[in-house]
Amino acid sequence: MTSVLMIGSLAVGTANAVLAAILLLVYRGVYARTKAPFSLALLLFAAAFLAQNLLMVYSLGTMMDLVPGGLDPYLLGIGALEAIGLGAMLWTATR
Repeated sequence: MTSVLMIGSLAVGTANAVLAAILLLVYRGVYARTKAPFSLALLLFAAAFLAQNLLMVYSLGTMMDLVPGGLDPYLLGIGALEAIGLGAMLWTATR
C-alpha cells in the first residue's frame, strides 16, 4: 500500500521540477542578455536540478512498492528542503 508520505514526496518532487524549469527559463534569459560564463554555469545548474527531479519523480513513481516504508519521511524531508532551496534561488533570481 502506498503511504501518504510517499505521495507527498511525489508531489514535492513534481513541484521541485516545476521550480527548476522556471529557474532554467529565468537563467536562460539572463544568459541571453549577458553571455557571461557565470550565467551559463547557472543555466547548467538549473538544468541538472530539473533532470534530477524528473528522474526522482519517475523512479519513485515506478518503484514505489520497492522503497521501504521507513524511508518515506526522509524522502519527503529531502524534497521539502530542496523546494525551499529552489524557491529561494528563484526568488533571488527574479529580484
